[in-house]
Amino acid sequence: MRKQLAALLLAILTLYQFTPTIQAANQATATTATANQVADLDDIKFFVDAFYYGEIPKNLYKLKSIDEIIDELDEYSRYLTAEEYRAYIAADTKHKALPVAKTITTTAKPVVTSSILYGNIGYIKITTFSTSLSHEVEAHWAKLKKSGVTKLIIDLRYNGGGYVESAEQLLGFFPSVTDAYHISTREGKKIVKPVQAKTKFPQQTYVLLNRYSASASEIVAAALQDQQAATLVGETTKGKGTVQAFFEFKDGSALKLTIGEFTGPKGAKVHKKGIIPTIKTKPDKELITIHQHLLNKSFNNKQYKQTVDLKNVPTDKTFHIQFTQPMNFTQLRMPSKVELIKHGGVAVPITTKWNNDNTLDVFPSKKLQPSASYVLIIHPGLTNAVGRTTKQGIRTDIIISDSFE
Repeated sequence: MRKQLAALLLAILTLYQFTPTIQAANQATATTATANQVADLDDIKFFVDAFYYGEIPKNLYKLKSIDEIIDELDEYSRYLTAEEYRAYIAADTKHKALPVAKTITTTAKPVVTSSILYGNIGYIKITTFSTSLSHEVEAHWAKLKKSGVTKLIIDLRYNGGGYVESAEQLLGFFPSVTDAYHISTREGKKIVKPVQAKTKFPQQTYVLLNRYSASASEIVAAALQDQQAATLVGETTKGKGTVQAFFEFKDGSALKLTIGEFTGPKGAKVHKKGIIPTIKTKPDKELITIHQHLLNKSFNNKQYKQTVDLKNVPTDKTFHIQFTQPMNFTQLRMPSKVELIKHGGVAVPITTKWNNDNTLDVFPSKKLQPSASYVLIIHPGLTNAVGRTTKQGIRTDIIISDSFE
């Protein structure tokens, strides 16, 4: 019977790559087994012996408890009680109707959010690889495109993983991705293809990563890096390159077991190594860095002149702009000619006041954020006292002090 079950499970794994209960190690919080478990110990030993990808415990069949078995496996393999398993499923499939015990409550936080950064740059944040990810990403991307975005940033920071199928679907949005990853299991190695999406991201898309980006996030990162399909920005990822499957029992409990290891399509090693991004940044500076990079590139193309950076600027700073000749500030239309932009965000509301013929004061509408980065832009088109307009724009990068004082 167990041999037949093993053959059936293997057939399912082969046919679908990974069933909906197989995950690339989301950051689970479930604990190991307790004394009142009713799962069959022999069944757990069988699954470990038949499917575990790693060193099989030599004394496996002599172990006397589930806890002892789990202690012999890798850090991502664990046993979940019926209650823990229901909670786990509920947390990962918030948007899918599943039976959940009355004692379990979940907070429906959005898996995907989006916004438009200054410069018509789209931003999509993905917190986990849920079952509904593809539909949510498609909806957000369609909305961004309709709003006129020309560039795109995908944020996978702090994303600990989720469903492998969702990683395959996300990769289908990238036009240059032809392969998703290589997977090695006890049965050998095979290549997995992405699920092609109807709409595509821009050819030059940027993906944010950090040390907490793991598993399914690393599947995406490795595929993009191996095929030069996007620019990776941030920190080296966690290095969690194994895949887990859930084996369910009649009492509702489940064994989460490592059943394989993945690499990039061209062999990029992930496990215990991580993916090194193309553009490295300091922690939590990933979005600021790439947004500043994109804006600077745009301003350089428009031949804006860069002045000396302002550093350690107080949060309540008033900016004084002095011109080399008398200006006609009565013709100034705000905010069309002078803008204060937060890197990683949008333009900050400002008011202006002219002190004399060649000095303009700029007042942010509220205190600036400590340790944040901004850029003050003076666009071409300002008129001087004799009616001539400026031909060149000017930009000044601003670093705010790390203190509120």
